[in-house]
Amino acid sequence: MKLITALLTIVFCGSIAIAQLPDETNGRVPELDAFHKPIYTLWHDAWPAKDIAKLKGLYPEVEKAYTKLASAKLPGILRDKQEKWNEKLAILTQSMKEYKDAVEKDDKDGILKAAEAVHMNYEMMVRLVRPVVKELDVFHQSLYVLHHYYVPDNKVEQIKATADSLTQKMVALNAAALPKRLEAKTEQFKKAVKNLDDAVKAFAEAVKAKKSKEELAKLENTLHARYQVVEKVFD
Repeated sequence: MKLITALLTIVFCGSIAIAQLPDETNGRVPELDAFHKPIYTLWHDAWPAKDIAKLKGLYPEVEKAYTKLASAKLPGILRDKQEKWNEKLAILTQSMKEYKDAVEKDDKDGILKAAEAVHMNYEMMVRLVRPVVKELDVFHQSLYVLHHYYVPDNKVEQIKATADSLTQKMVALNAAALPKRLEAKTEQFKKAVKNLDDAVKAFAEAVKAKKSKEELAKLENTLHARYQVVEKVFD
């Protein structure tokens, strides 16, 4: 009975630990998603029709959504993208300023040019946080908690479960294909993924062999670094 109680306690505590993480492993930025609504109308309705009156009328709605976006906080899983996010936000901020100035001056050509820039710079922010390869994003969700929580805290059971999870997710990543616009990077991508696969195997084998926490930490750091190399293929 005591053994069953102990096992249930471990499972319960593990569930609590996992339950505390979903917000950090979800790469969505709600404010960026909300910004899409006015941008969609701007780009797919008003701009193609060169409807200056509508583009002027849309500015308050776009500006309101932009203000919320400008104060958005990235979830933990996107922490390594913060610097680039700030850079792209600064560019979007400038295009919003140009949009406002053009509206105030009733500069028709300026409004069209600025509205186009706002849309383009919004798309750049979307590309930054949305995964190019969904299989890589799924892989990263497991790697994130392993790297930032389980290995540093030496959570043995979670490390073992995540090693198994990464091994399974690596199968899908090995079979992943790049979108057409990035086909030229296929060879570079496949090479980086192969190196990541090797690191996953080495880590998983070390976990099964119950290597020391220091050895596991070293192998996991290598694994994480190779994941970053895969990500940089899309920079």
